[in-house]
Amino acid sequence: MRRRDGALKRVSGFAGRVALLGLHQVAKRVPLPVLYSMGERLGRVAYRLSRRYRTVAERNLQMAYGHSLSEEDRRQLVQQVFIHFAKSLMEFLVGDGLSTEDLRRMVTLVGEEHLQWCLQQGKGTLVITAHYGNWEIAARYLTQCKGYVLNVVARDADDSATAVLVNRIREQGGYRVIPRGQAARRVLQALKRNELVALLPDQNAGDVFVPFFGRLAGTVAGPALLALRSGAPLLPVFCTRQPDNTYLFEMLPPFFVQSSGDKEHDVLEAMTRINTLIEQQVRKHPSQWLWLHNRWKTRPPEEAHATGAAR
Repeated sequence: MRRRDGALKRVSGFAGRVALLGLHQVAKRVPLPVLYSMGERLGRVAYRLSRRYRTVAERNLQMAYGHSLSEEDRRQLVQQVFIHFAKSLMEFLVGDGLSTEDLRRMVTLVGEEHLQWCLQQGKGTLVITAHYGNWEIAARYLTQCKGYVLNVVARDADDSATAVLVNRIREQGGYRVIPRGQAARRVLQALKRNELVALLPDQNAGDVFVPFFGRLAGTVAGPALLALRSGAPLLPVFCTRQPDNTYLFEMLPPFFVQSSGDKEHDVLEAMTRINTLIEQQVRKHPSQWLWLHNRWKTRPPEEAHATGAAR
C-alpha cells in the first residue's frame, strides 16, 4: 500500500509540474486581459473539480462567520476565492515577463513613509503580510520598482522540480527566497544588513494559540521571536486586488515587540496583534484570503484533552 501511495504521489507531482510548466509558457505569450480571462476560467474549473478544498473552505467560512453567511453565500464566496487565486497564479507565472512599467501600472503604493521610517532605525524590517491579495506582486514591485533589498521566507513545493521553477521566478523578480524551516539564522543576518524580510504567519502551526475570527488558532511564534531577538520593527502590509485587476499596496504603521521580561506573554501579545490585523484586512475583502487552507487544524492541548475525555 505504501509503495502504491508513493507511486501515486509521484505521478500526481509529475502531472502538476507539467501543468505548471505549460501554464508558465502560455502566460508569457498572452496579454494581461487574456491572462485574467484564462485565470477566471481556470478558477471556475478548479472550484468544480476540487471537492476537498471546497469542503475545507466552506468549513472555515462556517467557523469564521457562523450564520451571518448563508449556505449559498458561502458557496459563491468559495468560488470567488478559487477565481482570485487562479488569477494570482497566472500573474505569478507571467511575473518574469512583467516590466517595471507594467508593475507601476498595476500597483499603487501608499504608506511608504512607514517603511522608510523602519529602515532609518537601522535594524532591518520584518514585513508582515498574509496569503491574501497578491503578495508575490507586492514583493516584485518592492524590488523592481522601488529598489529595496527583500528576502522572503517561503516553504518549498513538495515536488523539487516545481520548487526550482517557483523559486527561479521569484528570484528573477529580484527578491531572495529563504526556505522555511531553518530560516532564523539567515533572517537575522539579513536584518543585521538592514534589509527587509517578509513573513506570512497566517497558516496553521502549533507554536502559540491566539484568537483569529473569534476562535483560538494555532499560530507561528517566529515573527515575535525574531523581533525580540533583533529589535527590528514589524511592518504590516497588504496588497489588495481592485475590480480592474490593479492592486492597492498598503503599508500600515509599524510596531515593535517590547520585552517585558516575560517572553511567553510578549509573544502572545505580538501574535495576537498580528492576527487581529490580518483578520481586519480579510474581513474587508474575504474572497482574497486563502480559505482553502485548514487554518484551525491544530487545537490547543487543553481542548484536545477535553475532546479526548468526552469521547
